[in-house]
Amino acid sequence: MKTEDKKQSTLGYQPFEKVIIHIDTNLEKKLTLDELCKIECLSKFHFHRLFNLHFGLPLFQYIQLQRMKNAATQLYYHSHLPVTDIALDAGFKNVESFSRSFKKIFSVTPTVFKQSPNWEPINKPTNKPTKLNLSDTTLKELKMNNALNVNIVWFNQTKIAVMKHRRGSPINLPASIKRFIEWRVESHTPPSISKTYNILYDDPTTTSANDYRFDIATNIKTEVLENSQGVENDEIPEGYCAVLRHEGSDEQLETLINTLYTQWLPNSNHELRDFPCFIQRVKMYPTVNASEAITVIYLPINKIK
Repeated sequence: MKTEDKKQSTLGYQPFEKVIIHIDTNLEKKLTLDELCKIECLSKFHFHRLFNLHFGLPLFQYIQLQRMKNAATQLYYHSHLPVTDIALDAGFKNVESFSRSFKKIFSVTPTVFKQSPNWEPINKPTNKPTKLNLSDTTLKELKMNNALNVNIVWFNQTKIAVMKHRRGSPINLPASIKRFIEWRVESHTPPSISKTYNILYDDPTTTSANDYRFDIATNIKTEVLENSQGVENDEIPEGYCAVLRHEGSDEQLETLINTLYTQWLPNSNHELRDFPCFIQRVKMYPTVNASEAITVIYLPINKIK
């Protein structure tokens, strides 16, 4: 792959052109994240966040909307076609599931739409990518706090003990955190002597509760022994990272992370590595006041050759 092509496919503000073409020409098939990542030459750890930042909606919601657009067009302009055939072309196994999904978007059944179409739900400009920018006010506030002072560092391979929060809403995170704290107490690895990390696989604002993943971890020197809390052995791989230091509450974290993707990365001559964004909790609430918390954001990257 040429450097120019590689850069084009890895930077978040680029239009995902090959992915969109593939989706549009394969709507009747089962589309997987792995195949779309290969087309875009982009790690699955970053694909969802970048796609959502770029188009304003999650990947599979976009695919569903495109299927419904295509189905609505067929229903109206090819009214002689059986609804069953249109449902199969849209990738559904039966008319019932197709009708339910169709009604969620159009508020009417496919049969009613044939007679009295309402195109408003699919006329939003979601199929034309645009470069998304944070508001001038937000950027001004971040710059005032020196939040855009990005450094590139080498992160050494780090063995970690990790509590993997899986298939549970972010609302349920406190229960996982509590179990991890219990393990830290039993294992004598308090935050005062062992670093605290969170690995951010998913954007909580766009990921369903069943798909949400979040790791709570600490660095270790010895293997994690069998335990009742479910803490496991794992590692954070070595490599370069773009680093942002944030002082204050968690409320701005998502904005800062998105800033790295949408503002810093496109102009950095770097591409994303195959590992998700992660953070280190240097000082954390409730040990300190929320406004005094210190969080370091790490975005794994490689320099484009």
